[in-house]
Amino acid sequence: MNKKEIEAVKANLLEINEFILKIEPEIRSAAFDFLAEAYFGDERASKIKGDTEKEGGNTKKGQKTNTANTDDLGAFISKFQHDKPADNVMLLAAWLYASYGVYSITAKEIKELGDSCGLITPGRSDNTMRGAKKNGKGLFNQQGKGWKPTVSGELYFKDTYGVTKGNKSLPTE
Repeated sequence: MNKKEIEAVKANLLEINEFILKIEPEIRSAAFDFLAEAYFGDERASKIKGDTEKEGGNTKKGQKTNTANTDDLGAFISKFQHDKPADNVMLLAAWLYASYGVYSITAKEIKELGDSCGLITPGRSDNTMRGAKKNGKGLFNQQGKGWKPTVSGELYFKDTYGVTKGNKSLPTE
């Protein structure tokens, strides 16, 4: 990148910043992502946003080298296309894992989360978690009325969705 291109990028970023400062703090990140793509196109926007995945940056078995951004549920689920409601349960469980770490996830929680973001989930997501297996290993263990991801489940989330274990405290009702 030469000096002229750098100055053009700086000017565009300052213009975006002026607009971003005028909107609500809750949506600033999403607004920046949208505007950066509009200004710079996909390739430059991903560099500006800090995505670290390199061209051909996959490891064995197609694992991605970067981690998914889990700050915004809508942005997270839009990165994945699932045709089956059971896959949507796994996607939501992965987001919960990435946000809060390992804890007992209830079917009610999956249903409410799916409804809030418009994902179709099965009527009995607890049965989906009960039967979820990868390479013959169960992905969840039942704990009380909920389902806690096993070590195999954690690895599945990391491999499939590119997430890491979260450490936020659980929201209180």
